[in-house]
Amino acid sequence: MSDRKVVKGGGENLYKISESSGWFYVYKVNVGFGSNDNVGKARSLGDALELIKSHSGRDIESIS
Repeated sequence: MSDRKVVKGGGENLYKISESSGWFYVYKVNVGFGSNDNVGKARSLGDALELIKSHSGRDIESIS
């Protein structure tokens, strides 16, 4: 399983994408609490990024 993190605003808007068995799972990371909220899942990375844009209401500035 691989992970990617999408960050904006010093962690206030941090998302994690995990891939498993052909699905991309999107989570909103709660910094400092050690927990993640499930946002949804998608069949492609592009669709997973669109989920993040829709959930956050903002454009993605960087991916690392």
